[in-house]
Amino acid sequence: MANPPNPPWPPGGQPPGAFPPPNQGHGGPLPPGAPWPPGGTPPLPAPRRRSAALVIGLVAGGLVAALVVAVAAFVVLSGGEEPQETRVGHIEGGAEARIGEDGSLTMARPGVERPLVEIYEDFACPPCGKFDRSNDPMLKQLAVAGRAKVVFRPMVIFAEGSEPMHGNSLRAASALRCVSDGSRWLSYQDALYNHQPAQETSRGYEISELLAYGASVGLTDEAFRDCVSEQSRAGDVLAVSRTYVSSHGIQGTPSVRVNGSVLAANDVQTPDSLRRAIETAS
Repeated sequence: MANPPNPPWPPGGQPPGAFPPPNQGHGGPLPPGAPWPPGGTPPLPAPRRRSAALVIGLVAGGLVAALVVAVAAFVVLSGGEEPQETRVGHIEGGAEARIGEDGSLTMARPGVERPLVEIYEDFACPPCGKFDRSNDPMLKQLAVAGRAKVVFRPMVIFAEGSEPMHGNSLRAASALRCVSDGSRWLSYQDALYNHQPAQETSRGYEISELLAYGASVGLTDEAFRDCVSEQSRAGDVLAVSRTYVSSHGIQGTPSVRVNGSVLAANDVQTPDSLRRAIETAS
């Protein structure tokens, strides 16, 4: 049966861009046999054998359209030559931008380990764009000041078959996974959110667009272009997304964990509330 279209948020529900409360909105689990919530996508389907196509079922899920002036000082500089396959970027002020094996990006000053702030995001999720625009400047400030270790964890939260959201999400996250330079990862993430589809049900992040967004931040090398064009890292994105759901307890996006605990909805409503939750974490 084809998936029904996702209507706007229902009257009396969460407004567009709001962080969904637990078990509601993007990624909220449903009891067996329950209908899909308005604006939601189907629950996690039963595991299936991998075919030639990439197969994964995930629960349904919503950095910056343009960085505000306050963040203009946090310019990501060249990481310099590194012997590793990936290069560590450096953020003005002393923080580093380091790409992880799972495709995440860690932003922190050397030696800072706690509080550990993990942001689980899906580029096709409208509330993720809202969260990013509200909180990215503050998170960068904490990282540069050495007051937190911030890890961005892109993933696909929409179930396979929930189109165009699943496809949008997978193409975008796979393209970001093709970036091997920490000094450009954050810039490309910004570009992806800056070009987020206008509506959840709008198709976007076409391959040609993803290449153009990369070129706008200096990603023009052949290896990047081939990786994006062939969606070479799509399987890796789906695998790590499944791990985030099964092992990290992620039920929807955006989700924030501080020192391993998922924050409640009221802790992430505003930059001030999120900052307090981070600063008071044990």
